[in-house]
Amino acid sequence: MNTRNRLINFRVTDDEFRRLKTASSLKNARCLSDFARSAVLQTAQDCESAADSTEPLADQLRDFGLRLAKLESGMSRIFDAIAAAGFTTGGIPVPSLSSER
Repeated sequence: MNTRNRLINFRVTDDEFRRLKTASSLKNARCLSDFARSAVLQTAQDCESAADSTEPLADQLRDFGLRLAKLESGMSRIFDAIAAAGFTTGGIPVPSLSSER
């Protein structure tokens, strides 16, 4: 086990202290320091995991755009099939996605 030889200090208001004590008790922490250490380290781990596993935003947007285009294409085929079959919509216009591309 690594020896804990570093100290981190931060100040809190009376209300923040009360909230931390309550949360610490609810989590059955041994003490407030253990609770605070666990919470901070969990947040650090979450940030590291997110940074490691998140693909760049540009890639996410590109993938989203491709999925959206497939959805639009499928919806257009459905609308075209409805119109070709002569179904009515009770006066509600059926959008034509094919003209928007």
